Amino acid sequence: MEKTVIEFMKKNRVVAVIRSASYEKSLEFARGCVDGGIRIIEIISISPGSERLLRELASQDGICVGAGTVLDRDSAERMSDCGARFIVSPHTDPGIIEYCRERGITVISGAFTSSEMVNARSIGADFVKIFPASSFGPGYVKAVKEPLGFMDIMVTGGITVDNIRDYFSAGAALAGVSTALLGGGDDYHSIKQRAEEFSRFST
Repeated sequence: MEKTVIEFMKKNRVVAVIRSASYEKSLEFARGCVDGGIRIIEIISISPGSERLLRELASQDGICVGAGTVLDRDSAERMSDCGARFIVSPHTDPGIIEYCRERGITVISGAFTSSEMVNARSIGADFVKIFPASSFGPGYVKAVKEPLGFMDIMVTGGITVDNIRDYFSAGAALAGVSTALLGGGDDYHSIKQRAEEFSRFST
């Protein structure tokens, strides 16, 4: 199952990062993204109603749903019990990685320097996440990938329809998008329209 999730994520590439002030708004956000063609949904674990939303979306066919901002092993366990197929943490936590390896759950660990990335990969992370990616841009991803071509990188923070192609061209495997999906209106139809723009970058 883990290999299938990894392959699915690498194929679809664009990750909608769902964070809203209420369960209802998060659900509308997620529905707009899915109906707009985005197939990977990351639900921020500290958002209101995150567990309920995970359970609801995890049962849908054709999408891969995971949990983000997972800070410790207990949170990873709670989110996986709700149906998370992947776990994203802002840091590299051996306990989270160990738990995900035990359960066959894809894990994405936050790292920034090459040393942090290699360490995360060596203890079992499937992807490493650079956040905020906009601080250094696609050039940083390209520079990292030159000596570390085996590293699967997710970029998050400041990703837009204008620069997402540059990040993929630089070697990023995944791109997490949140603010750019909400800009200009957070209603279902506006989100769906912007999701359609981003889904064009899925392979």
